[in-house]
Amino acid sequence: MSKTLSLIRATLTQDMHLFKVKPKSKTKASQMMLPFVLAAIIMLYMGGYSMGLMDQFAHNHQEYAALTLFCFIFCIVNIFEGLYKSSSLLFNCKDDQLLLSLPISKRMVLFIRMFKFYLFELLFNAMFMAPGMIAYAIKMNPGWTFYLVSVIALILFPIIPVLISSVIGFFMTYITTKLKGKNIIQAIITFAILLVILYYCIDIENTLNTLINNAQVIHDTICKFYYPVGSYMSMVLDFNIVTLLIFVLVHIALFIITILIMGKFYFKLNSGIKSVGVIHNTKPYVIKTRGKMVSFIKKEFSKFVNTPVFIVNAGFGLVMHLAACALVCYKSDALINAFIEKVPDLTRDMINGYIPTLLLALVVISSFMTSITSSMISLEGKKFYILKSLPIKSSTIVLYKVLASLLIMIPVILVGDIIVFIYFHVNILSILLITYASLLLPFISELIGIMVNLKYPKMDATNDTEVVKQSISSMISVFIGMGLAMVSAVVLIGLMITGIPSNIIMTIYLVIFTIVALLLWLRLSKTAQKKFDEIQA
Repeated sequence: MSKTLSLIRATLTQDMHLFKVKPKSKTKASQMMLPFVLAAIIMLYMGGYSMGLMDQFAHNHQEYAALTLFCFIFCIVNIFEGLYKSSSLLFNCKDDQLLLSLPISKRMVLFIRMFKFYLFELLFNAMFMAPGMIAYAIKMNPGWTFYLVSVIALILFPIIPVLISSVIGFFMTYITTKLKGKNIIQAIITFAILLVILYYCIDIENTLNTLINNAQVIHDTICKFYYPVGSYMSMVLDFNIVTLLIFVLVHIALFIITILIMGKFYFKLNSGIKSVGVIHNTKPYVIKTRGKMVSFIKKEFSKFVNTPVFIVNAGFGLVMHLAACALVCYKSDALINAFIEKVPDLTRDMINGYIPTLLLALVVISSFMTSITSSMISLEGKKFYILKSLPIKSSTIVLYKVLASLLIMIPVILVGDIIVFIYFHVNILSILLITYASLLLPFISELIGIMVNLKYPKMDATNDTEVVKQSISSMISVFIGMGLAMVSAVVLIGLMITGIPSNIIMTIYLVIFTIVALLLWLRLSKTAQKKFDEIQA
């Protein structure tokens, strides 16, 4: 038993250091501060959103329906988010041989991985769901049983989403191991789901009105068909100790049964993923030679395409750009009318005159919210020594990584631009300015990403998900991108309000960011070699 507990502790100690920072002051407090600050920001934001939602439902005294909806939505998000993580946390593990060589059972190995998966989802769930429960408590001032039930629910709610995503991930992994381009298929499915969610978020006003008008029906339907939320809400509205005990036992039993069933097939599937078939080829073997730059860029592109979590996390901003450009063209009249309703002083001709500036805003958001290079150094992992041994300057390697990311980003952004150019008959000068922006802004974003990754590399990650979604460099890059996007939006809107012509606005903006790009490039040129050589894998 002590060996098993030690293994669990060792596994969690290694994998739960999501934001490992190595500051000059190596105190535990300084290393733990950032994740707590980020968690606090997320919880404060979700708390404000939850209070607003409660206020909307309070008109009909249906705050309980808002809590039901809030819990159910994040349980569903947990399932999709779990599907996203299960590939790396359960089915593409690099430590199978090590764990199987230890004197523990295979089911215990699976339990440890499932438990680790559960803890990840518990942290995610608590950050997003707890603010909704707190908002309900502030509004309704319930008794002490609400707090007891809510704490237990927060602990148990992630179990069923983890089990569902693990089982679905199991079958998806089994099927995709027999298909070519499995990573692309997985990424396309994920993008489709995210775009559907984004569509309803854009039409949030109508969606919210529909939810409020049908609050009781939605509450009853969720409670009837999704047991965890239904049981929780029944205890919130009318506490019953028997219901609470059944609620706990059902979740524990399902967790154990799933591990027992999956344990019979789990390691066979993992072995199948890693197995390499022998290809009998009668054709003569030809070695193709390429230049250093082409070979390196091909390597980076291959890494991007073959890492689903990388595609989704780094590529969603690009897919959003295409979707937004298509939506602007498809719903142009409705969007223009919405602008006129919000700002009566605007006219249709004025809005049409600022279409290029609005397109520039889309380019800004898509560029700054996409950071591929923020993970490129860290994804090298233990193979980083190979890069150091290459007969290429470190600064050149960094440049190649930036160039590879631009070759992924820029073509997608330009396709979205062309859609808007054609539909709105944009003038030549505006086309030239926006095309320049579509080259400049991704360059700035990727310079920031590589600089942050060089400063905060994570070379000891056990899987790609930890690097792409949970490393300090990716988080910092996201927040810098959000900040730049918000500042840019304020600047562009401010200049539009003043009545300055669209092309002049874009010219002013691009001159400023050209200077920013030059400063960043000079900074990277001076520090890239030193930072790269200091990294130890």
